Amino acid sequence: MLREASVCCSWKLIKEIVTMMEEGGIPFTLESFAACFIGLGLKSERESDLEAISENLLNKMEICDLNVNDIFKTCKFLGNHRELAIKGIRLGLPDFEPEFSSTPLTYTTPLLTSLNDTHVESAIPSNVEGLLKEDNLKKLATQQLDSEMSGAVFIQSITNSNSVSVANQAISEMEKLEQEWIPVLREAIIRDMQMCKAQFEATRRKTLHIYPFLSALSTEDYVRLLTQEVQMLSGTSELFSPSMHLFCRNLGFKVIRETRIQRKKENGQLEKFQLLYDKYCQWYMNPTKDGQLCNPRQMWQQLVTQHQIEGCDLDYESIFWPHTVVLAVGQFLYNIILSNLKISDPTNTDGKPSPAFYVVYRTKGVRSLREIKPHPQLVKFYDEIRKKKLSFDSSLLPMLSPPLPWSSHKCGGYLVTDVSLVRLPAHASKQRLRLANTPPQQLYPALDALNALGSIPWRINGSILDLVTQIFNANGSKELHIPQPPSALAIPSPVAAEADGSHKVKAYRDRIAFKRQKAEMYSLWCDSLYRLSLANHFRDKVFWLPHNMDFRLGRVYPCSPHLTHLSHDMARSLLFFAQGKPLGADGFNWLKLHVINLTGTKKREPISERYAYAEKIMPEILDSADNPLTGRQWWVNSDEPWQTLAACMEVANALRCPDGPEAYVCHLPIHQDGSCNGLQHYAALGRDTVGAESVNLTPADRPQDVYSNVANLVERERSKDAANNVEIAQLLAGLINRKIIKQTVMTTVYGVTRYGARLQIAKQLKELPSLTTEQVQVGSVYLADKTFQSLQDMFTSAKDIQDWFTESAKLISTVAGESVEWITPIGLPVVQSYNNNPYDEASRPNAIKQRNAFPPNFIHSLDSSHMMLTALYCQRKGITFASIHDCFWTHPCTVAEMNKICRQQFVSLHSQPILEDLSKFLVSQFAVRASGADAVDDDTPKGLARHRLNQIISEVPRRGMFDLRLVLDSVYFFS
Repeated sequence: MLREASVCCSWKLIKEIVTMMEEGGIPFTLESFAACFIGLGLKSERESDLEAISENLLNKMEICDLNVNDIFKTCKFLGNHRELAIKGIRLGLPDFEPEFSSTPLTYTTPLLTSLNDTHVESAIPSNVEGLLKEDNLKKLATQQLDSEMSGAVFIQSITNSNSVSVANQAISEMEKLEQEWIPVLREAIIRDMQMCKAQFEATRRKTLHIYPFLSALSTEDYVRLLTQEVQMLSGTSELFSPSMHLFCRNLGFKVIRETRIQRKKENGQLEKFQLLYDKYCQWYMNPTKDGQLCNPRQMWQQLVTQHQIEGCDLDYESIFWPHTVVLAVGQFLYNIILSNLKISDPTNTDGKPSPAFYVVYRTKGVRSLREIKPHPQLVKFYDEIRKKKLSFDSSLLPMLSPPLPWSSHKCGGYLVTDVSLVRLPAHASKQRLRLANTPPQQLYPALDALNALGSIPWRINGSILDLVTQIFNANGSKELHIPQPPSALAIPSPVAAEADGSHKVKAYRDRIAFKRQKAEMYSLWCDSLYRLSLANHFRDKVFWLPHNMDFRLGRVYPCSPHLTHLSHDMARSLLFFAQGKPLGADGFNWLKLHVINLTGTKKREPISERYAYAEKIMPEILDSADNPLTGRQWWVNSDEPWQTLAACMEVANALRCPDGPEAYVCHLPIHQDGSCNGLQHYAALGRDTVGAESVNLTPADRPQDVYSNVANLVERERSKDAANNVEIAQLLAGLINRKIIKQTVMTTVYGVTRYGARLQIAKQLKELPSLTTEQVQVGSVYLADKTFQSLQDMFTSAKDIQDWFTESAKLISTVAGESVEWITPIGLPVVQSYNNNPYDEASRPNAIKQRNAFPPNFIHSLDSSHMMLTALYCQRKGITFASIHDCFWTHPCTVAEMNKICRQQFVSLHSQPILEDLSKFLVSQFAVRASGADAVDDDTPKGLARHRLNQIISEVPRRGMFDLRLVLDSVYFFS
C-alpha cells in the first residue's frame, strides 16, 4: 500500500483502494494508514472534509489497536513522503510530533560487553589524520561515487611501451566497431522490448514476466550496459571462458545494480546519502574529536538517527528480483548481442560479416555447458588493446574513500553498489532468511569486524612494483614466480605422417597438454597484468578494501579480487599500510624477525636464535635491498621471496635513518601466523594437554612443530612393526619425515578421509626413488592409518569431538531431514546449504556433504570468531589490524600488543561453553519427538533412528584437563 502511494500519489486512487479493502475485509496495516496519510498530505488545498477524513483514519487506527507513532518507527519512506504523512496526520491531530525508535548501538554478547564503555581515555581508533586533508577526502568520495555510478573504469596497462602504436591502432578499430554497433544495439533493444511488452500484455496476471523488470531502465541505459559488456566479452580467452549461464547471471545483476542506483537518484536517497557520508568522512578524519569513542558502524547509525526526519529512509528495501528473473534478463540482453552484432571476417569468401560473438558447447563430465566466445578478430584486437588500457567493473576495485560501514545485513561496503554481507549461492535462501530474522544487535560483532578491516587505508609499495613490472615486461621469470606469457611455451613438434599409432597417440596427448598449459599460463599472465596495472593506477593514491564474508559465516575476504593482500606472495609484497608508524623500541627487532620468518628456515628455532641469525646474515639482507636483481640474491631462496625483499628494503631504510632505526616510520605489515590453527581450536575445545603442547598453546623454550611430533609418533609405531617383521614397515625405514605426513595432519581438521589421506601420502612417497609403484600404494595405506592413530593419541578428546560433529550432522540430515545449522560464539547464524539438488531448495539435504562439511565449517567459524574478536579489541586500542584468516598483520611497533590481545581473545573465546551451547541449539532445532503410532511403538527402525539422533546431539563429548590460561604465556601461539 505504501509503495502504491509512492507510485501513483493519487488520493482518489487511495480512497478506491481503501474502499475495496473495507468491502473485502482485508485488514489494515501501518503501511496502509501511512499511504492514506501521505495521500492526505498531498492535497495542497484545504478541503472541508480533509480534517474529518484524517480524524476517521486516526479513529480507525485505534480500533485496529495501532499507534500512530508506530508508523514512523516501522514504515520506510521515500522522497518527502514522511513529511507528507506528518502533514496528513496533523489535519486530524494538529499538535502531533512524531516519535522515532532509537537504534541500539552496543553489544549483547558477553565476549564484547567491555567494549560498550565509550569513555576510555587510552584508546584511539585508527584514523587518517595527517594522511589526507578533509577537502581531499571529499573529492575522493565524489570520484568514488562517480566511478560506481559509471559501472566501468579504464586504466592504463603496464605492458611495454614499444607496442603502443599497434595498441592504438587496435583501439581505433574497436572504437570504430563500437560506433557501428551502438545504433544496431539501440534499434535491437527498442524492437525486442516492444515484442517483450506485447508478450507481457498478452499474459498479464497469468505468469511472472521479465518486462516489468526490464522496463526499469531506458534504452540508452541498456546501450551503455551492453557496450560495456561487449568490451568485457572481447577480452575473454579464446581458449577458455566461463559458461553462458554465468555471463547471463552477472549481466542480470548489473541491470539490478543500475536499476537500484537510478531509483536512489530519483527518490532522493542518493542526495541524503551524500549528506550523511560527507559527515561520516569528517568524523573518519578525526574520530576522537568529540571526546567519545565510537566505531564506524555506531557513527553511521548516529548520523542516520540525527537526520531520520529529513527526506527518505536510506534502508528502504528495493524490489526483490527472483533468481530466475535475473537469469532471464541476462539471457534476453545476451540474445541481442549474439543476434545483432557482426564483424567483417577476411576469411569469408562470400564477403558476409560474421557474428561478433557465438555460442559453443563444451562437455564437462555428463553435462554440456554453453560458452560464449568472441570472434578471433576481436580477440586479436583486445590482445593489442590490453597493452594500452584495461577495463574493470568498478564494483571489483579498491575504494578511493572509506567504505560505507556495515550497519545491517543489507547495508554496507561500497557507496551505492549493493554488496552482499555473505557470499552465498543462489539457492541458499534459508541462510538469507536466518540473517534477515536475526536481531540486529546479534550481528554487530561481525559487522564491526568487517568495518574494522575495511577502514584500514592502504598504499602501493612502489619499489617492489617497479621491480616486478620490469621482470613481467621481460617475459616473466619462473624462478621469481612472475608469470610468463603463453608465447614462452615451447610448441610441441609435429608428428610425421608415417609415424606409428603409439607416436600419434603421444603427439595427441602432448597437444592437449600444450593447450591446457597455454590456457593456464594465459590466465596467470592476465591475472598479473591486471594486478600490476591496478597497482600502478593506485601508485600514488590511498585506497580502502571493503570486506564481506563467505558462506561459512566468518571467513572474511576483501570485495576487490584483483588488488588485495589475500593473495600470493608477489601480490602481498605490493601492499603497504598507508599510515606509517615509527618503529620504536621493539619495532626494529620485529622487523628483522619478520625477514627470518618469511624465509621459512628457522620455524622451529626460538626467537633468540632467529634474532642472532638476522644479525649474522645482515650483509645478505642489505645486499638484497640494494641490489635485488644484480647482487647475490639471497632473498630469492626464501619461502616468500617478494615479501622477504620488501622486508629487506625496510630493514635497510631503518638502519640508514638519520635519527636511528627507532625513529624510522615504517609502513610494512608484520605477519603473525597461527600454529596449525585448526588443531589449536580442536585442542582447546577438547582441553587436550598433549595436543595443546604440540600446537603451541603452552609456554615453551622453542616453538613446537605438530607435524614433526606426529612424524615421530608414526616412526615409533613403524619401528615396533618393523621389529615384528611387518614388511612395509621395514621398507619404510628412514623414509618417514614431516613432509610425508604434513598435508594429512593439516587437513585432518577439515575432514580429510582415509582415502584422501592415502592419496596425499602417496603423492609424497612417489618422489622417493627407492619405492616401487606397488610399495607406494601399500605404504600410503599403512602411513595414513598410522597418522590417524597418532593424531588420535595426541588429540584424544578432540577426536571424540570431531566424531560427534560428524555423527550429529549425519543424523540431522538423514533422520531429521534438515540442513545442519548453528550460531557462532559471536552470534552469526550459519546454515549449510548442501542439497541433493542444488537448484531445488525443497530437495533433501545431501547427507554426505552435510556430514563431511560440518567439522571443518564449524572450526572455520571458531577461527573467524577469534579473528573478529582480535580485530575489535585491536581497533579499540588504536592498533592497525588486517588478517588473512589465521594470519594477522599489524605495524612492527604494535606486534607485541596485538599478540597479547590475540592470546587473550583465544582464551576468552574458548572459556565460553561452546560445545554445550551448540548442543542446546541442535536439540532445540532438530530433536525429533515421537507422535501418533510411533509414540506407542518406538522400537521401529524410524523410532530407533530418532532416539539415536536425540541422544547424540544432546551428549557433549568429555574433555581433558588442559588449563586454557597457559595460552596467555605462550610465546609461540602466533609467531
